[in-house]
Amino acid sequence: MKRLLILIGLDKEFASAMERFIREGEYCERLNIRSFTHCEHAGTFVNDNRGESPVILHGETIADEEVIRWFGEGHNGLVYRLSETPECTDLPAGNRIYRYQPFRTMLRDLLLRAAEQTGVPGPGRAGFRSGRTSILTVYSAFGGSGKSVLALNMATQLAAQGRKVLYVSLEAVSSSALLMKDGPPDSLSRLLYAWRKSPDRTADYADLLQCRHPAYGFDYLAPLPNIREADELQAEDVSGLVGRIADSGICDVLLLDLDSAVQPRTLGALRASDIVLWLVTQDAHALYKTRKVLEAMKSMLSMESCANKSLFVVNKYTGGDLGLAKEYDVAVFETLPYIPAWKTVSDPADWLGEPVFAAQVGHMLRRFSEGAEAL
Repeated sequence: MKRLLILIGLDKEFASAMERFIREGEYCERLNIRSFTHCEHAGTFVNDNRGESPVILHGETIADEEVIRWFGEGHNGLVYRLSETPECTDLPAGNRIYRYQPFRTMLRDLLLRAAEQTGVPGPGRAGFRSGRTSILTVYSAFGGSGKSVLALNMATQLAAQGRKVLYVSLEAVSSSALLMKDGPPDSLSRLLYAWRKSPDRTADYADLLQCRHPAYGFDYLAPLPNIREADELQAEDVSGLVGRIADSGICDVLLLDLDSAVQPRTLGALRASDIVLWLVTQDAHALYKTRKVLEAMKSMLSMESCANKSLFVVNKYTGGDLGLAKEYDVAVFETLPYIPAWKTVSDPADWLGEPVFAAQVGHMLRRFSEGAEAL
C-alpha cells in the first residue's frame, strides 16, 4: 500500500520539486503526495480520505499543535517539521527532518520512521527486514551461472533506490574484482582478522575498510586475495562476521556473492542469510545439480532452513515453458534474459550497462520487495 505524504506550508519551489521527484522517480510506487498552503485545507482533505495513513511534513512557521488541532485527535498520521538547520533545540530529533539533503535520503528517512511508528512497511517493504540489516545472498549450484553479474546489478540498483548496500564476494576467485580497484586490496581479509581479534569493534573496522564505488554507489570489501585464504575459512568464521555486520546496522543490505562449490564458507553464508537468490538455467545438468545440492542441504540439521528462504531465478532465459524446472522441483520466482553480447566481454562495466537485463533485475527486485510468490 502506498503512503500518503502531505506537505503543509512549504515554499512553492520546494514542494513542486518534491512532487516531481516522487511522481517521476522510484518513489512513485511507494508514495502519493499532496501539497497544501494551510492546515485547514489539508485537514479537510484527510478527514475526507480516512482510508489513507498520512505522513505530514510541515514548515517551521507552523506549530505541531496547530497541525494536530486541524487533523483531529483520532488521525493516525505522523507529523514532522521541515527544519532549516541540522540542530533544532525546541523539537525532538525524531520529529524533525533536515531540509538541505537529497530528496532520496529525506524520503527514505520519512518512510523508515513511519514504519517504526505504525508497522506499515517502509522502503524495505515485505522482502527486506525492518529495523535490521537484510542479508541477501546470490548462489548457484554450478559455475558460470552469472551470480556476480546479478549481484553487482542488484547492488547498483538498490544503492540507486537510496539503500546503503555493502557487497561482499566470498568466491575463491572473484571476477567482481575487475570493477573494484579502489580502496585496500585486502579489505575483507583484514576485516576477518579484526573480527577474530576484537569482535565488538567489527563495525568500526568495516566502516574504515569498506569503499564506495564511484560510479555505482554501493560499498564493497575487496575479495580475498588468494585461494588458500578462502579455502581455510570455516562456516563459523563467515556466519560470525556476517552476523556482526548485520547487527551493527552499518548497511541496509549486506549482499553476499558466493562460490558454487559447497565449501564451509558457503554453508556459513547460506545459514546466516535472510534470503537466498538461487540461480538456475533451463538446462537438465544445471537443474539436476540444483536439486541434489538442495536435497543435501535439507538433510543437514544446520542447513534445513535454507530451502525455505530460497528464491529460484532462471538466468539466461530465452523464452518458452518452465516445465523442466518443475520436473526438478524448482519453483521459479523470476527469469532474467539471455544477453548474446555477453558471450565475450572485454569491459566488465558492460555487465552493468545492459538496459534489458537491468530492467528485468529491477522488476525482480520490485516483486521481491512486495513479497510476491513464485511464477
